[in-house]
Amino acid sequence: MIKLEGIEKAYGGGSHLVMALDGVNLEISREEYIAVMGPSGSGKSTLLHIIGALDLPTAGNYFLEDIGVHLLSDRELARIRNEHFGFVFQSYNLFPELTALENVLMPHIIGGGGLKEKRQEARELLELVDMSHRANHYPSQLSGGEQQRVAIARALI
Repeated sequence: MIKLEGIEKAYGGGSHLVMALDGVNLEISREEYIAVMGPSGSGKSTLLHIIGALDLPTAGNYFLEDIGVHLLSDRELARIRNEHFGFVFQSYNLFPELTALENVLMPHIIGGGGLKEKRQEARELLELVDMSHRANHYPSQLSGGEQQRVAIARALI
């Protein structure tokens, strides 16, 4: 479960203060799917960055499965991101020196653990996004759409 209580996020200061989020309350159960919608500049990306532990709120409380995310160290936030979230960024953020398969495996390479079984899961995810035939190719050898599909597979692992 994700629970946000009175979440605020401010950028700048003084006369240049911008309140990207102001008193957001939200509860999302594990089984629930939501859509975050709104006009440009309304705080959607800021909200998702906070939920994904990429950024911290200026004020308020954020709980993920009863863990006070707003209280965690940078190291603990990295662990939360690696274990609980998958991201697909606009620029895909693939490692140019790694193959498609290695890019999909990256969360587990960083997090440690048994790569043998995860390698098979990564191959299955590449198959799911119709990229198994490009598993050993580097990002520079892939089209933009193919890079996006590799990034989606990485987010799903």
